Amino acid sequence: MSRSGRNLFKRRFVRLKAWFTLGSVGITPRLVVAFASVAALAAAANLIVENGVAVLEKQRTVEKARSEVDSRAIHTLRESVSRARRMVTSAELARVLGLFERATQEHAEADTRSSSLRFANSRASLDQTLTKYQAENPPPSAQNLPPQITAHKKTADALVQATRLRRELLARYSGLLAGMEVGLKDAIDREWKVMGRVVARQPLLDVRAQLVDLRAAFAGAGILYADSASSASIAKAEWALSETLRRHADTLRKSESQAWLKSMNDNLTALISTRAALIRTEARRLTAADRFSRESKRLLESLPVNIEEPALPASAAPVQALSPVTSPPTHPPAEFEKPSGSLVGWMSGVVLVVLLYISFVTIISIVRPVRRMIAATNRLAKGSNARVVANGGIRELDSLAKAFNSMAEQLAVARDAAADSHQRLEAKVEERTRQLQELAEQDPLTGIANRRQLFVALNESLERATASGERVGLFFLDIDNFKTLNDSMGHTYGDRVLVSIARRLETIAAACGFAARLGGDEFTIIHQGSRDTQCIYDFGATIVRAFDAPLQVDEREVIVSVSVGVSVYPDHERDAEALLRAADAALFRAKALGRSQLAVFTSELLADASAKFAIEQKLRRAIQNDEFELFYQPLVNPHTGRVEQVEALIRWRKPDGSHRPPDEFLAVAEESGLIIEISDWVLRTAIRTAAEWHRGRWPDARVAINVSPRQFLDYRFVGRVEELLKQYGLPASCVELELVESALQTGAQTIRTLDQLRAVGVSIALDDFGTGYSSLASLQQLPLSRVKFDRSLVAAIDDSARSASIVRATIALCRSLDLDITAEGVERIEQLAMLLPQSPITVQGFLFARPVSGQELLPLLERMPRRCEELVEQLRGAARASEKRSKRFALVE
Repeated sequence: MSRSGRNLFKRRFVRLKAWFTLGSVGITPRLVVAFASVAALAAAANLIVENGVAVLEKQRTVEKARSEVDSRAIHTLRESVSRARRMVTSAELARVLGLFERATQEHAEADTRSSSLRFANSRASLDQTLTKYQAENPPPSAQNLPPQITAHKKTADALVQATRLRRELLARYSGLLAGMEVGLKDAIDREWKVMGRVVARQPLLDVRAQLVDLRAAFAGAGILYADSASSASIAKAEWALSETLRRHADTLRKSESQAWLKSMNDNLTALISTRAALIRTEARRLTAADRFSRESKRLLESLPVNIEEPALPASAAPVQALSPVTSPPTHPPAEFEKPSGSLVGWMSGVVLVVLLYISFVTIISIVRPVRRMIAATNRLAKGSNARVVANGGIRELDSLAKAFNSMAEQLAVARDAAADSHQRLEAKVEERTRQLQELAEQDPLTGIANRRQLFVALNESLERATASGERVGLFFLDIDNFKTLNDSMGHTYGDRVLVSIARRLETIAAACGFAARLGGDEFTIIHQGSRDTQCIYDFGATIVRAFDAPLQVDEREVIVSVSVGVSVYPDHERDAEALLRAADAALFRAKALGRSQLAVFTSELLADASAKFAIEQKLRRAIQNDEFELFYQPLVNPHTGRVEQVEALIRWRKPDGSHRPPDEFLAVAEESGLIIEISDWVLRTAIRTAAEWHRGRWPDARVAINVSPRQFLDYRFVGRVEELLKQYGLPASCVELELVESALQTGAQTIRTLDQLRAVGVSIALDDFGTGYSSLASLQQLPLSRVKFDRSLVAAIDDSARSASIVRATIALCRSLDLDITAEGVERIEQLAMLLPQSPITVQGFLFARPVSGQELLPLLERMPRRCEELVEQLRGAARASEKRSKRFALVE
């Protein structure tokens, strides 16, 4: 049964119930009807008294006729009673069918624990009532009903399952939309960061607009028929989103990633399939609902609703026709003498008067209290809290008045409490609104202006400066080495340091502008009201000098320095975002100058930043497109000509086949964080290649792999090395990790990591030795296996006696520490001549071989002994020529 049909049935049932219970009839009409009934009863009594003899005689005749009723009449009466019982059972079955229908529809719509319980109870009640109906109605009248009810229950289960599936599909569709929106929001939030400003690209904004349209179409959808307007609207929005993703596919793949684009397309495909499933499920649900309604109607129509009175047999005809007695006598017996009519009349009159009095008093006792209660209700609705109903009336209404007064008192207390709560709530809302306003404009940690308030105030300053012809300076500050302070002192203490820095910046900026915090350890100061650019620059120097004095944080002195970049309106840029970008570029320059510096923006800074940004983007694409390649340079023992190991060197392969050396892109990769992915690729590729050599033509293969400081400091690094060695089946002794001195600090964590690597069996080499400040301490404390002299230390070994002495002394020190020695950058035969007497030592440089690809390395190894012999022969020839010149000079002298 549909919802409109159920509502019509309820309205008719309410009207029928009111008619039977006189629900709309007042007390006065009811008493009038009762009085009239009693009067009619009194008149009937008088008539009976006056005609008593005839009535008694007629009664005797009826009794005699009843005694003559035969057994067939009794049988007919019994069948009437049995049929009445069957009708009662039929009505109960119809009622239980109605309850089952309502429970099914409620469970299909709500699907709660209570609706499931009612649904199960109604099924059980239907089965019990059907059993009772079958007992009261033997076949064939009840033999078709059980299969129909069984089919009806299956239809109910199908309706519930289809509705539940529809609800799940709707939730799945909404969840997919929410997932796409979250993914898109994350993509927009992490979009390109160019010197401190986030730039949201138009393709992402187009995709977000299509997602908003799809969300609106889905939210406004009703029943999703196959050809409905709602389904067409959602399909149109999905098609528009698909076209937007397809149109911007190349741009999104480059800017976000192939995985991100694939995730968006997969989610869109899931949306389309979910909508199709939803349309099919909706069709099944509507079909089940229609079939369920038709089956309910057919079952109710198949049940009997009227009791048919059985026809009496001829023997049960009217009594007068069957009775053979004669008409009653003219005069009744003496005991039935008619009483006096006047006495009965007087008695009836007295009863009617008493009844009239009681009715009048009852009306007064009910109507007055009810009217007072109605008036009190109106006053209570207007807000009166006083005792509003007076006593007086029948006892029940007095009790009701007392209960009403008690309710009025409780309502008064509740109203006062509600008013008080409302006032407190308004005060709380006002306080929260003020706090939210402060949070929207202030940094929650330091209390100074945040990024949003910075741009509001900066735009206002630019407008005033445009009107007055003044200049506005924007200073971008960064705390030098703040991460070190955070790591050593803890983030809680670091936050308190930031608060102290913010207080000092507020003091500095109080006279000329204001300070703001962008986030992390980045702050800004706006300098206003100046017409002289030099004055702004002098103020920037003041900011740097202001941090020469230590900060007082938790009764402890903390010395920090700041690097500052400055841009000036209108000299450098003319809008707020461009000024901030220019100041950020200047800040980057200040850090490059050595920190605790002030740098002024120049156009070349943005050009450098743009170039670095372009390299960064190309590096991201190179990682995705696998454009890197490893070259290998041998480390040679010049005495034996044997290649003891090779160093893996990364190259960036360009589309034209050329290769870019690492010094052109590794610095940018280090700054952008891409060095983690690149270093992991180098580690994996080098180990895989060495494993192939080890199992192939070079069983003694040994490869040296450069490790970036970020990669080495990752707590997962040792596990990653072990995993790769196990994956490719390469012995750990075939791998040597080269780390620069900046990564090999002598802290406990560094030494623990090195010990773990040595425990695995991996060798550790100190690369670029001679360029740092703590080399000797590193040699003493770190568990190293090799030292590689930097090319700057070897470059002048054949020209400078001082350089040669330093190299010889360092070699002697390394030998005493049982460390292997490698000299990098050997490019001249004279350098080799100085190093040969220092055996054992391995050399690496262009003099022996340039870095080659993996395919070219094995043939190079075969040629290396011959190359070493040629070089040694050259040295011997040069020595003999030098000896001849010396003898010739001696003869001349």
